Amino acid sequence: MTESSHTSVLRLERRGCALVATIEDPATRNAMSDALLADLEWVFANHASDPAIRALVLRGNERVFCAGADLGAKTLGGAAPDARAATIELSIRGARIYAGLNAFPKPVIAIVEGAAMGGGMGLASCADIVLAGPSAFFALSEVRLGLVAAQIAPFVVARLGLAATRRLALTGSRFDAAQAVRLGFVDELLPDRSALDARLDEILSEIQACAPNALAATKALLNGMSGPDLNSFSRIAADVFADAVTGEGAEGIAAFKEKRSPEWAKP
Repeated sequence: MTESSHTSVLRLERRGCALVATIEDPATRNAMSDALLADLEWVFANHASDPAIRALVLRGNERVFCAGADLGAKTLGGAAPDARAATIELSIRGARIYAGLNAFPKPVIAIVEGAAMGGGMGLASCADIVLAGPSAFFALSEVRLGLVAAQIAPFVVARLGLAATRRLALTGSRFDAAQAVRLGFVDELLPDRSALDARLDEILSEIQACAPNALAATKALLNGMSGPDLNSFSRIAADVFADAVTGEGAEGIAAFKEKRSPEWAKP
């Protein structure tokens, strides 16, 4: 069964009790584009209360899970009439997506193959269970582009811990799936796609045996434990992100597109 006629870059299909949402946007390397944000908003609105859906699975293709910010977007490229206002609006919208995925009232499983960079790592952080293949790698790469890991910060810290997040966010270091397991970011590393799918089916069978209302209540209870006020934090984070985009980010994004080192990286 497919529902992909409702979405543009998410391919939706049922797998047992789950809705599987596969990001298929090769033009942006599965980036956090306007299209992906809209598709995720549609999934939240139409399936959060769907009794036929007992879990949500988010995955990419075998080469990339999600490359993070869409660096071709007008709001990040400075082409919008009011770049700062447009960037704040986009950042707040992103905050709603991360919060919506984190609070989705059914178990969320992320299957990561290939790159999960910046905002893509943020998506995985919002999942309840993270499975990875051997090609998976991760990075909080924003600072290398003159940007800030802003809206994803609470979710990355919740999954990874503050100390590890500080080290990774302040260096932009890339780490592989085996390191991600050791850090506790990835729950299980599987040897190939066949093994990933087999393990997914086992987990979905376990979820099927759980009472759906109890699962939703458990998630809400756990999400209500001590942490930042996400609404207030998202406003502060949007300002910080916009300042970065309209400041050093302009040089960082230009350098990325031109395949050169940014000025601040030169000796």
